[in-house]
Amino acid sequence: MRKLVFDPSKQYQAIDNFGASACWWTDPAYESLPGEDMDEIARLLFDRQTGAGLSCIRFNIGGGSSWYDREFIENWMMRAECFQIGPKAPYDWTRHAGQQWLIQRAKEMGVERTIAFVNSPPAWLCENGHTRCDEQTGTTNLKHGAERQFGRYLADILKHFQDKGLPFDYISPINEPQVPWDTPKQEGCRYSNEDTIRTVLAIKRELDAAGVTAKLLINETNNPLALVDLDLVLQDAESLIPGGIERGWQFGGKYCENIKDIFNLSCIRDAVAPIIASHSYGSDIPGKMTKIRQLVMATMERYPGYDYWMTEYCILGEYGPGRDLGMAPALYISRVIHADLTVLNAAAWQWWLAVSGADYKDGLIYIDLDEQGNYGGFYTSKMLWALAHYARFLRPGSVRVELTGGDSEDGLLVTGWLNTEDKAVIVLVNTKDVDETVEIVGGADRWRMYRTSDEEDMADCGIAGNTITLNAGSITTLYENMSASG
Repeated sequence: MRKLVFDPSKQYQAIDNFGASACWWTDPAYESLPGEDMDEIARLLFDRQTGAGLSCIRFNIGGGSSWYDREFIENWMMRAECFQIGPKAPYDWTRHAGQQWLIQRAKEMGVERTIAFVNSPPAWLCENGHTRCDEQTGTTNLKHGAERQFGRYLADILKHFQDKGLPFDYISPINEPQVPWDTPKQEGCRYSNEDTIRTVLAIKRELDAAGVTAKLLINETNNPLALVDLDLVLQDAESLIPGGIERGWQFGGKYCENIKDIFNLSCIRDAVAPIIASHSYGSDIPGKMTKIRQLVMATMERYPGYDYWMTEYCILGEYGPGRDLGMAPALYISRVIHADLTVLNAAAWQWWLAVSGADYKDGLIYIDLDEQGNYGGFYTSKMLWALAHYARFLRPGSVRVELTGGDSEDGLLVTGWLNTEDKAVIVLVNTKDVDETVEIVGGADRWRMYRTSDEEDMADCGIAGNTITLNAGSITTLYENMSASG
């Protein structure tokens, strides 16, 4: 029998949030779904007793591809509206109605953290007049000299929501700056390190001038290796980075070593939240997940003063296509969550799409909806419940503590926590195809047990003692239970 030892005297990161974004599908869903279905989706995402209990929602400020790029971006579901259709046009606050509704419901249900994020500046601020790059684009598609205008545009939007009682905690103006964004898939804008510095400082001046309270969150790298100092990664570059380190220099600019070149500057430290935000794409390689994150941690230790947030992930690559509501993708993402929380000490973990209508492993909740608004129902995925096993029980301020006896990337993945009520919480992911019995030493003598498996969605399994059998291919959360009656 495996022994797991819970030691609250050794503590790691405090959790800020677990969340997802309302990008792409929430707006058309709001237009077409019955009100009761939208209410049910909100319950599933945010309710702390019967849903996932997410503590963060991300709001996409679109660049206007719904108008400017109907041919330049092929898939209708990946186009987005815009609050301002042109440089002299009035703001249209009816846009993004679905996202506005969902963020309001999230707040009403006690969601603690809201983030606004941008995939591309509005098309009228882009060099090529489109919300993605093309073969003529240089280091960035944001017009040179338009950085402050971009900042004023964001400040106007954020101040509007702030004044109506829905202030955002953070604004993320740059998304995956290392990606070329020159294919007809979605809105996107690359930024070299130089572009990033210039743009962030200009936006900060405009936010301050407008009295915006939202903090700047940067820079949402697509792969955490873009953060790493190259001297640490050289010997592993070919095996870890597709295309090698040359990918760090493209289009006449430098896109790698983000922490050293960007975050370590005193002007950037003064301008942004003390958070390094990155995505986990490309870091889910079996057998290399720990190594990649150790390289990021080693770099962060050279330039202290920042927390690490994982701000976007879904399943890409060969495994990405094809909707799958079952346990296989839930266990797959649980490996990534575990690695980010235990190796990188991530203080936040945010999934990509809260709601998706795609035939892809990118949604927590799926809807059947076509471009004409024909609606066929919604479905929960086991990936929703995989995230819920953390989010529902670990509110902002919960602290990870030592729990020894688990495995690293596969097998039995275990984490121990003290929640905001100072109660012990343990999350146990059994990725194996056989049951395993464990003995828990420390933490509590009695646990309320919740389980997700092929047949269960966060099922309340009652009270357990310190010897527990974990079903094959299941996720279990144990919550300290002090009541004699259970």
